[in-house]
Formats: sequence, structure tokens, C-alpha cells
Amino acid sequence: MTELAEVSCLCGKSSSCVVHNKAVCQAASPEAMAQLGRISHVREFPWGSVIQAQAEPCTIVGNVVDGVVKLSSASINGDDHIVGLLFPSDFFGRLFSDESRFSYEAATDVTLCTMNRPAFERFLGDHPAVEHEMLKAKLDELDAVREWAAITNGHTTMERIATLIYVFAKRSRNQHLNNFDAVHPVVHLPLSRRDIADYLGTTPETLSRNIQTLSRTKVIRILDAKHFELLDANELIRQSGESRGDLDKIVSS
Repeated sequence: MTELAEVSCLCGKSSSCVVHNKAVCQAASPEAMAQLGRISHVREFPWGSVIQAQAEPCTIVGNVVDGVVKLSSASINGDDHIVGLLFPSDFFGRLFSDESRFSYEAATDVTLCTMNRPAFERFLGDHPAVEHEMLKAKLDELDAVREWAAITNGHTTMERIATLIYVFAKRSRNQHLNNFDAVHPVVHLPLSRRDIADYLGTTPETLSRNIQTLSRTKVIRILDAKHFELLDANELIRQSGESRGDLDKIVSS
């Protein structure tokens, strides 16, 4: 496991923590937060590093504090396919399993709040309210995966791209906005064009053509290969072929 740095844990020690009152923390009592702080460590992983490899012993779990983590699965012929993305406050790792089913890789520079898996499992046994919240969060995550599958199944490449841009426009670092439509957020797509194409089931060439179409119609303004300014959120939603409410079911997991 590649690790750039390790610092004291933020969990339970600062109300300014970006994941405070989310995921595990929102259900924890002061006593539980103190125990969580004793078993938690903030770690930083540079872009491209493998946090947990597929089929590797599953030793750590935790929350994404900053950055984006991609989950991939190797096919029988050895090709890797991206199966999911994790954003700040998302939980990573596989509880109650000795082996990781996916590879977790830093799609950007990533900060994680990590816990030893057996220690966290014991913590959940000591605090049923937190365990209940964890179960609810994982069910919400499962619902979001199903919503994503339902939305993208049978949709055009443009509709899938518009959906993905909307998700990033709501969930990445500078999207914590009170009024999404009143400003033009800069959307960061941390994956390469090839990775995005793989995730959306298309080719890099088709992906680029559709992004150029969104630029020509002034839905987005291309700043560089991985940064777009979102100019027209309503038109982006229309291009997705879905309602805002359906898109937000994916985002709010």
C-alpha cells in the first residue's frame, strides 16, 4: 500500500471536519466519537496509488475526506473496468470480509480517514446506533447504484455523459453550493478520457465528440481536459434525458 503521509485523526475532534455529521459521525454519541478517534487515522494517498488491491486482504475501511477514489474490477482476461466512484463522505472498504472484491485507487490526490477493519467492526458491535446508520448508508448506496443502472441503461452516449457531468457538478470539491443554478461551478472530471469512456460504456472518441457538442451549444465551457465551467444546468439536465429529482437520487446517496 502506497502512503504519502499520516497525521492525527480528525474524527470527533473538530466540528470543521469535512465529514462531520455525515456517514458514521452523524449517529455517534460523544463517547462513540471519542472511541472512533482512538482507532482512526487520516492518511493521504497521491494520485494513481492503489489504496487496496483487488483480492488483497481487506485490512482498512473508512471515509473519503477529500478527493475521488475509483473502484475497478479485473476481468478474466486481465482488463480493468471502473465500477464505481467514491466522493468526500463516502465510505470505502468491505466490512465483514477478509478479501477486497474491488481495487480502490486514488483518482486524484486523496485524503482518507482510515480505520483498522476488525477494530471498526468491534466498534460497530459496541454502538448499535452507528451500526444501524452504517446499514442505512450502505442501502442508500445500493439504491444509488440501481438508480445509475436504470438511468444509463438504454440511454444515448450524450445522456450518459450529461448525467455523469451532473453528478460531478454536484459532488466534487467546489460544488458545495447553496444555489446550484445561480453560479457557474467549475466541474472537475478527475478520470482520464479513456477511464470515463470505460465507465460510460463508450469510446474516447465518441466521448470527446459529445463533450465538444456540449461546448458548442454553451452548456459547458471547456477550461482544459479535466475542467469545465457549467454554464446551463437546466440544459445539462435536459440533455441527460432525466428529471432533476431522478438525477439527485444518485447524487444524494
